[in-house]
Amino acid sequence: MVETGVAGSARSASVKPKDASDALEAALAQLGPFGFYQGYVLVMLCIPNLFSVMYSLNYVFVADQVPFRCVIPECERGDVHFDNELAVALLPNNSQCQRYLPLQDDAQCEREHFHSVKTVTCQKFVYENYNTVFAEFDLGCREWLRTMVGTVRNAALPLSLILTGYTSDTYGRRTAFCIFSAFAGFMGIIKSFSLNYEMYLALEFLEAALGYGFNSAAYVLMLEMAHPSLRGVFACATGVAYGVGGVLFAWIAWGVPYWRHLLWTIHSLALLLPIYYILLDESPRWLHSQGNIKKTDAMIRKAAAWNKVIVDEEIMKRLNEDVKNESENEKQSPWKSLFHSRVLLIRFALCCWCWIASTFVYYGLTINSVSLSGNKYVNFALNMSMEIAASLLIMMALERIGRKLCIFLAFLLCGVACVSPFFIKHSGTSLGLFFVGKLAITFAFNSLYVFTAELYPTYARSSALAASSLVGRLGSVLAPQTPLLNMYVQAVLYGACCLSAAVGVLFMPETRHARLPQHVDDAERMRTDEDRLNETFSQPPPQLLRRYLSADT
Repeated sequence: MVETGVAGSARSASVKPKDASDALEAALAQLGPFGFYQGYVLVMLCIPNLFSVMYSLNYVFVADQVPFRCVIPECERGDVHFDNELAVALLPNNSQCQRYLPLQDDAQCEREHFHSVKTVTCQKFVYENYNTVFAEFDLGCREWLRTMVGTVRNAALPLSLILTGYTSDTYGRRTAFCIFSAFAGFMGIIKSFSLNYEMYLALEFLEAALGYGFNSAAYVLMLEMAHPSLRGVFACATGVAYGVGGVLFAWIAWGVPYWRHLLWTIHSLALLLPIYYILLDESPRWLHSQGNIKKTDAMIRKAAAWNKVIVDEEIMKRLNEDVKNESENEKQSPWKSLFHSRVLLIRFALCCWCWIASTFVYYGLTINSVSLSGNKYVNFALNMSMEIAASLLIMMALERIGRKLCIFLAFLLCGVACVSPFFIKHSGTSLGLFFVGKLAITFAFNSLYVFTAELYPTYARSSALAASSLVGRLGSVLAPQTPLLNMYVQAVLYGACCLSAAVGVLFMPETRHARLPQHVDDAERMRTDEDRLNETFSQPPPQLLRRYLSADT
């Protein structure tokens, strides 16, 4: 048990932390780096990550291509079967969209009744099964309509992130999470009743716009609850949950292949998430930024009770006084101060490009994983297992090496892995490089969530993270179209994006062990005062408290 209560005689009544952010950090430091309360929050917020991947990537299976062929009317006047050998014999070997030209109007199902070379465009198709929207809505030979599903979904994410950022910073992280998780379940189930392709596409957009944001709100809530020295560990836990959710989703999709039933199965789970409003507390950092004295105090005391630590009343008194003094200054547009800061604007631009590069490469490799040879469900599960491996690497590397260097090396490795197939012809080696690239970009992508959130002040953190991710979704909008390109063009695009993002990371400050900036000034000082910030939380909580409660200097 961490004992942080200290006798009042040990301090003068005039002692106080240096500013409001110091007071908040001192109050939170009383809880210890990790206790039962933080463990509870971590477990509860990892659960939504199991579902998040199912909602983000379900179109990989729901809109997957199904083997199909032309219907030969001369041979198939009644029931049409995909494996009709007589009809298959009348089709060219090099095209799914053409059939041989009949030589006469009353041609029979015999080869001599068809031209030996000339072909005509197919008018109707038959599919091996009707488990996906590709088959059920008859999208044969219109591949662009299939890939459009992912593009439309990702095009809706900017709207989702705008809504999430505004709701999260205005009404709270917990409120945003509950609202958008309810939309995720509700809209997904409605989507499963689509009557045609157009209706499905419209509902795909609405589901993404209204339901995607719950995961972003949950991530910010968890990050603000994490001790600075454990943010990497918390990020690792959520990444592992996301990867496990992907593997679980592959298993569910294998067992429930029909797309409507699959959507019912996964989206019904999201309808349970709004009960988190009862099960979780609001972020104390957000409450503090809003000047909510009572709830900030109550939440910290509750966490202390769960962790069996004693709160210091002098610290809580100073925290409450600082909340009163600062509350009016924080009630402003999150972007007003950011737009007046040249340092933060440059940082925002660099973050946006890193997000564009990471989302384009990440989703491009993920979508193309089902096109690899072998069972598509196994391939997807192996691909998502890279999430688990990358997350474990994040836990080991981010706190030991630092955010900036780790993300730089991850982008660099992915760029090399994506370009290497130009020079390596061995199929097994190329496949191995594919998974190395996926592992590296997953590491970079997941680390960007931590890195980006640590760069901005509290009252704009969710909006800034959402905005960076929003601009970055340009990459995820374009990624679903990459299956239309050959592998060499894809390799060039992936390599160029990764290498340029690696250079961009070098121009941002290190945030390892730095306390989360409470104000714009705090965020700007990360550029020139990194060493002091890194040193701040390398101290254990007792020394940290004594530092904050030392005489004002």
